[in-house]
Amino acid sequence: MTSSLDRMLSILDLFTETDPDWTVERAMDRTGFSRSTIYRYFKSLNDAGLMAPSSAGRYVLGPAVIEFDRLIRRHDPLLAAAGPVAVELARALGVAVVTEPFRERVVVTRVEGGESVGELSRGVAADLLDSAPGRVLLAHMAPRRVRRYYTANARDIADAELGDSWAAFRRSLRSWRRVGFVVFRGRGPLGRIDVAAPVVNPEGVVVAALGAERQGVDGGRAGELVLRLARRIGAALADGAAPSQWTGRGSGRIAPPAGSVGTGSAEITALRGSTP
Repeated sequence: MTSSLDRMLSILDLFTETDPDWTVERAMDRTGFSRSTIYRYFKSLNDAGLMAPSSAGRYVLGPAVIEFDRLIRRHDPLLAAAGPVAVELARALGVAVVTEPFRERVVVTRVEGGESVGELSRGVAADLLDSAPGRVLLAHMAPRRVRRYYTANARDIADAELGDSWAAFRRSLRSWRRVGFVVFRGRGPLGRIDVAAPVVNPEGVVVAALGAERQGVDGGRAGELVLRLARRIGAALADGAAPSQWTGRGSGRIAPPAGSVGTGSAEITALRGSTP
């Protein structure tokens, strides 16, 4: 059963790129909650700084979100470990990102690449099927979550040629895990990141995906490079964090890989402008 606290926090899910502000009336229509309930939830979230009044009865996300974002940028151990690696990857391939799972989506938490990143920025989110990083994270989800995802998205999975049955879809995920990285050109700002590999924390849990735009580099060579650098992030986490810090990362926790993550064998020499 959904608690009152869960229902209140679900109000924050209303805020999106296309709907950045909300009134009490619109929130009532979208959620089905009563006016008194919406007023109560808005007041609590406003008092916590998670929402703030804008104009004409509209509410936007509040200053606490900005403060939390600053704390994450400065003190998150994953971003600290991934920063130098993402810079190195961007020098090799042009654009690099660190992405993390959030429910049934993938969210960009760091971008490197200077002016070439375009619309790609921190906070950009996409469905798990729509980019190489999303597919990497999907491949390492806990089996129960993967099954729920398949049940809810079977038609989209079939349209993406990833399997027209649960068994076929599982085989697709297994193949990604065996190779160790995913090469896929998707859609939207994150879709341009067409090669990605998992980042595994000291507890053996996949907590993020490191990705890049290949920009003409052969997929296998680019994949091996990204996989090697993703492992370097995992090693930095192991060196710099106590295991108790890595039991999971909120609702986006991904299950430990089923067996070893695949490995490439070629020497890594991929650079921008390399011949495909």
